[in-house]
Amino acid sequence: MKKMTVLLMLLVGAISYAQTTGSVVGKLTDKEYNNEPLAFANVLIKGTTTGTTSDFDGLYSLEGLQAGNYTLIFSFVGYETQEIAVTVTAGKVTEVNVPMGASAASLDEVVITTTTKRESETALLLEQKKAVEIKTAIGAQELSKKAVSDAADATLKVTGVNKQEGSSKIYVRGLGDRYNSTTLNGLSLPSNDPRNKNIDLSLFSSDIIESVGIGKAFSSYMSSDVAGASVDIVSKVTNEKSLFKVSLSSGANTQTTFKDFKTIDGANWFGVNSNTHHKVRNLNTYSFDNSFTPNTGTANPNMGLSINYGRKITLSDQSNLSFFLVGSFDNKYAYQDGTSDAIVDIYDDGTLNVGSIFDTKTYSYSASKMLMGNVSYKINNNHNLSYNHLFVHSNSQKIEDYLGTTPDIGRPDDDNRLVNLVLQTEVQNKLFVNQLMSEHKFGESFDVNAAVSYNAIYNDEPDRRKNTFIIDNDANTTRISQNAVRDNSRFYGNLFENSIAGNLNAVKYLGERYENKGKVTLGYNGSITDRKFDGIYFDHNFTNPRTTFVDVNNLDATFNQTNLANGVFGVETSRGRNSDDAETYLPQLYDAKKTIHAAFIDAVYNFSDKFTANVGLRAEDIKMDVEWDTNISFPGFSSNSQIALDKQYVLPTLNLKYQLNDKINLRASGSMTYTYPQFKEIAPFTYEGINYQESGNPLLNPSDNYNGELKFEMFPNKSELISIGIFGKLIQNSINRLERNSAIERSFTFDNSGDATVFGLELEGKVDLFTVESDDDKSQNLTLGGNATLMKTKLEFNTNNTLFNYTGGSSELEGAAPLTVNADISYRFNVNEKETISTLVFNYQSDKVYSIGTNFKENIVEKGVPLLDFVFSHKFNKNLGMKFNVKNILNPSFDRYRDIPEKLTMNSYKRGTSFSVGIAYEL
Repeated sequence: MKKMTVLLMLLVGAISYAQTTGSVVGKLTDKEYNNEPLAFANVLIKGTTTGTTSDFDGLYSLEGLQAGNYTLIFSFVGYETQEIAVTVTAGKVTEVNVPMGASAASLDEVVITTTTKRESETALLLEQKKAVEIKTAIGAQELSKKAVSDAADATLKVTGVNKQEGSSKIYVRGLGDRYNSTTLNGLSLPSNDPRNKNIDLSLFSSDIIESVGIGKAFSSYMSSDVAGASVDIVSKVTNEKSLFKVSLSSGANTQTTFKDFKTIDGANWFGVNSNTHHKVRNLNTYSFDNSFTPNTGTANPNMGLSINYGRKITLSDQSNLSFFLVGSFDNKYAYQDGTSDAIVDIYDDGTLNVGSIFDTKTYSYSASKMLMGNVSYKINNNHNLSYNHLFVHSNSQKIEDYLGTTPDIGRPDDDNRLVNLVLQTEVQNKLFVNQLMSEHKFGESFDVNAAVSYNAIYNDEPDRRKNTFIIDNDANTTRISQNAVRDNSRFYGNLFENSIAGNLNAVKYLGERYENKGKVTLGYNGSITDRKFDGIYFDHNFTNPRTTFVDVNNLDATFNQTNLANGVFGVETSRGRNSDDAETYLPQLYDAKKTIHAAFIDAVYNFSDKFTANVGLRAEDIKMDVEWDTNISFPGFSSNSQIALDKQYVLPTLNLKYQLNDKINLRASGSMTYTYPQFKEIAPFTYEGINYQESGNPLLNPSDNYNGELKFEMFPNKSELISIGIFGKLIQNSINRLERNSAIERSFTFDNSGDATVFGLELEGKVDLFTVESDDDKSQNLTLGGNATLMKTKLEFNTNNTLFNYTGGSSELEGAAPLTVNADISYRFNVNEKETISTLVFNYQSDKVYSIGTNFKENIVEKGVPLLDFVFSHKFNKNLGMKFNVKNILNPSFDRYRDIPEKLTMNSYKRGTSFSVGIAYEL
């Protein structure tokens, strides 16, 4: 009863307050663009700090105003500022709609209309037009139209971005993972993979994405450990009073679904594995829970489920509380059938200098769960506080089955014998992101913004299993092969990384906040990152491998406690086989810490309505320590050693914008940045794949980067863009992944190879081919979009480095496609809220370097392929909709070849055409 009384008092108070205040709402239209909505215009109550901006539909709202007379100031860069007297009546809403243009509108043009809010890719295009910096973003609507499922695919729709096939890494203007940075809502994120700098963008599903921004020109408030792009994922929030949406989808692949399929013994269908650490405490006891034998079954259709819920609660006319929740699950089966040949070159007599030659089968299964929550408290128009939490649990499993020959087994004189290599890999990630952000406006010209985050990532590789067998087809037998210590082994790898990051800035506007004269920002960015990684191998060494025969369908009959006790095989770690020595169980490990403190000053000044300059200066202090204990002795270092990098930078940035007219912008930018080596690139820890090795180099040093760009932009109307830009980069002391000479095939490491240059031309266009609207609520339009990047990269090798014998004097950069093309054509038909959209999406990346060769071996090149997708969606009404997608329609062959005149293929496979259908219900 007491609670009901309090609730009633609050309700009566809210009603009483609402009866003493009123609101002003309206729509701003653009006289210069046929009275289309004018987005991001400023609306200010004269003589106060109360104001707002129009959204992309031109809508604005001023709420909680005391009854009385006011003067509203409407302004937009390049347009005539208008002052209009308004009378606010208690308990009522006054609607004032204003057309704006290069010359002032007369008062008789001010009318009252009814408007609604919606989301569109037009908003981001208008933001791009208004911004001082060169920036590009792709929003939620465009993601849906092009069937983009996650942030990784979203970046590939942006000019100058491509991706290495079979990898989560993106390349921006020819620069890969180490040259990019990733943030969520402007705050840095940890990496989920010990080999990478950036987090896997595919972990962020489109369910949580409001937009993905790609910053290829830099300002002083951004991290300077970047030369390719700063990728910022903006998470969704709710602006609706109530939202509830359920989506269900299913999909199939032409070469996978309903076919025979193998999965790893361990994790379940839901993608959960609780046994991520080994239990071995005695090498004489076989303490492994999982079988070497893969599970066999059938690949079922893929499925996905997503639930969205949001609500906004009005606390008063000036304050509200909103929250948004998203939960999702999806899984995917994939199968690839191809070849993998270790071709080195071709001899003068035409014969091949070749290592292993394998037919390959790869079975992949992944399952991902995601939960995101956002709470936002708007105290009034001047203060906002929000909290974001994101949890992602992903599990990916892969079985690689290689059957073929090696130089000493399986050749014609070896009596028809084959080598069978089987690698079973599972990776489980648990990502926790927590962000607290606040925005505050004080007085007429001063803002303070602050944000802090705590992130943690658990990356586990539990019980990676490798087997090597020799198959004698004449004798119809299979026996153990043991040419190397790791031929039959188990591996456990565990990474834990946590980071604390914070941003703080104070903004002083030159004049009042909405006058657009300019501003000066003083700020601080800082982060502390700690990583602990350990890995341990359990090698199975057989006493008489030539006489140990196995049943590949029942490997537990060989790998068991009885055979271990009888001496058929023994188990040892990379530190030995003494079961009583505690050091035997000490994993290979490295601990790393990186601390960054940065202060910056950033100034924007509008010299005129046409010319704006942004000048910044950033000072950074970076300390990185990597300590390792492995069984590898790198020249100049012991197996138990440490290295520290301590650098300070003072880095200028410059962005210029000149508005030729209301439709055309000219832009220029220049900056200095740096690139630090990553933890795994330094630590001499060896990561082993099925037929390659990769290890770090503690002698790496940071790179210095110089970036420049010129760009022309034309905005024919609110939804169209035509742009052309040229860019150039100089990377001094660049870091590259190299193939080195080794007794092991495809052995890779990292090196400061020399200075690199990148020059390119970017073209982009979005055009409405036709638009038809009628008075009976029918509309249709056809749009064409596309972008292309032409690029030339060159790495001049540092021949003074005695650790490598470079093949030739220069090379293209790894991952840099000389030509990248994206295009889409979309047809939209709408009648009475029944909307149909059909989109055809095309992508092409030309041949690009996969790995830089050394020691007289030429580069390995990834062949360019065309990709074509089709997306169809239909809304039956405002609540119910469906979507149908076809991806990889052309189903090309993905190939890699050694860059010799004959271009002999080393790897080849197809991934099949995928179909999916989904249905969504929204309240």
